Amino acid sequence: MNNRILVVEDDSELRRSLTKILQKAGYEVSSVPEGQQASESIGHEFYPVILLDVHLPGKSGIEVLKDIKLKSPKSRVIILSVNGDLELHRQIERLGVFAYLHKPVKRKEILNFAQLAFA
Repeated sequence: MNNRILVVEDDSELRRSLTKILQKAGYEVSSVPEGQQASESIGHEFYPVILLDVHLPGKSGIEVLKDIKLKSPKSRVIILSVNGDLELHRQIERLGVFAYLHKPVKRKEILNFAQLAFA
């Protein structure tokens, strides 16, 4: 079974925390701090689940989400966002995501959604 997750998060502390939580739960985790690296990663490898911050330096999370939909349409994307912007939420929904989580996210919430995404 492919239990790989890509974490795309520019906040280094949160990225390390998410990686550690998911690894302890038995997932194989790769992480990148910005959008361009995420787009390159999904172009080279398949990740069944991708945790994606919307607000990234350089290439935005929306742009990365569009890349995922083109390059890896079977990946399930869990969006992470501090912003509760309704228009942003609508735009993300139109692009088709698995889940939309508001930061700060709780350990149990991340693990529950990761498990659901693999189900």
